[in-house]
Amino acid sequence: MTRYKKLADFGKVADDTIQIPKSNYTVLKEIVPPEELEFSEDTLIEYQPSSKLKATLRPYQEEGVKWLVKHNQNQLGACLADDMGLGKTLQTIATLVYAKEQVTPAPEETKTIRLDLFSDPLEVKTYLKALIVLPSSLVFNWAQEILKFAPHLSIVKYTGAERKKITPYIETYDVILTTYTTLSRDIHTLKKTEFTYLVTDESQQIKNKESKIFQAINTIDTKHKISLSGTPIENSLSDLWSQMEFINPGMLGSYPFFKEYFKTPIEKKQDPERIADLKTLIDPFILRRTKEQVAKDLPELSEQIIYTEMDTAQEKEYESQKSAARNLLLGIDPISANKIHILNTLTKLRQLANHPKLVDTSSQDSSGKFQDVTSYLDTLVKSNKKVLIFSSFVSHLSIYQDWCTNQQIPYLSLTGQTKSQDRENIVNQFQKNDTIPLFFISLKAGGVGLNLTKASYVLLLDPWWNPFIEKQAIARAHRIGQNNNVMVTRFITKNTIEEKILQLQERKKGLSDEIIDINTMPEYIEQDLETLLK
Repeated sequence: MTRYKKLADFGKVADDTIQIPKSNYTVLKEIVPPEELEFSEDTLIEYQPSSKLKATLRPYQEEGVKWLVKHNQNQLGACLADDMGLGKTLQTIATLVYAKEQVTPAPEETKTIRLDLFSDPLEVKTYLKALIVLPSSLVFNWAQEILKFAPHLSIVKYTGAERKKITPYIETYDVILTTYTTLSRDIHTLKKTEFTYLVTDESQQIKNKESKIFQAINTIDTKHKISLSGTPIENSLSDLWSQMEFINPGMLGSYPFFKEYFKTPIEKKQDPERIADLKTLIDPFILRRTKEQVAKDLPELSEQIIYTEMDTAQEKEYESQKSAARNLLLGIDPISANKIHILNTLTKLRQLANHPKLVDTSSQDSSGKFQDVTSYLDTLVKSNKKVLIFSSFVSHLSIYQDWCTNQQIPYLSLTGQTKSQDRENIVNQFQKNDTIPLFFISLKAGGVGLNLTKASYVLLLDPWWNPFIEKQAIARAHRIGQNNNVMVTRFITKNTIEEKILQLQERKKGLSDEIIDINTMPEYIEQDLETLLK
């Protein structure tokens, strides 16, 4: 019973046989003696980077492409979960170049057709038809990378109001770039096409199994799937189920089964047997490498925390708001409480810890953090350093931009309000113009898809709930192509919610380490309100 139980858990009965999905082949390896198992994981033909790929792959990147190609050949989905900055985009493009050569006939096999007796013969072209789904902020980045590394691939941006004109010709491109929002809106159109590849970048966007985008993307007709994410588990194991359900449907069973068999025993009891079972199932389909493992030639990354103190009036206002928040939030049932309401209340405390002006624009009170940050920036600017400054509040960045204007310090900024077509120009300005020392970036708008290796200093003005978002921000500077040591400085206001956030991050980050070696934390805000409001 013990030996064969997993066949019952993951198999289905069909015509007096028990069948399991190809993606669950690891279950068979535990049950059937190796000599009786007719299966080989090493069916990969020898992969050599194509001469049409205009890039030299680092050894770990070539291994990543071979891994993706192997899954292509075995017709299994794959999740490339490398650390930010290690070149997931390039590895994917190299895989698509390989796939293009598999669908394109050799010159001697090329077919030609003649439309009529008087016209010249036309060569029949074969298109790859790879649909790549992205956050809107990454479309220009992907287009530029493909033009740079694989200029022979024909690409089109299926976005914006003009996309309807592209619809009739969508099968005549090698790569179709679209956004999650567009795919969700146009799913009835897109699901009529049979794509060769479906790639999701920042695929944590599909983590919510109830969302329209998760349901829509799983109706796309495609032969191969790749998901790209540095954070396959952002909040809980539910995220992992969604990722696996996308790349290999049914691999982890139905969600109710997954919740009962894996999620609850692991999250509630840290059940070592279930952790091992889950790891065995997903290991072949998630490739996770960290900078420390593979990029020994990256310059050193140093991190420090600068603790700042509130000014007297700021502290008085903070304590008053904290008392009100405690009375409001700890007197209610957290299970029935509106999550948005809780977050809004906690957000107000986070804003006060930064600067009173974030809560009341007319406030004349000063901020201890503001004084420390501007003093630090002043020193860096006078030393001719280039600096990225991140905050989760656009209004917080505005205060420092006003300071720059008064000090006549050149700067650039990128927020959610920045138009997609302007992002590339702004990034290029920072990379090429040494007279611009400061780049202010909102955490959500600029945490991904930006290559800012000219910066050697990264400032995080306030902690975010999820430390992985911060890690993504740091990777804008600490990535392949960086020649300088990178110094990361976090500014934390003492005796505030900011300190508590750091403490909770440390306590909660272990869950997925045991599953896929990724530092993250599960949802914890509601459960730890009392800690946050001490």
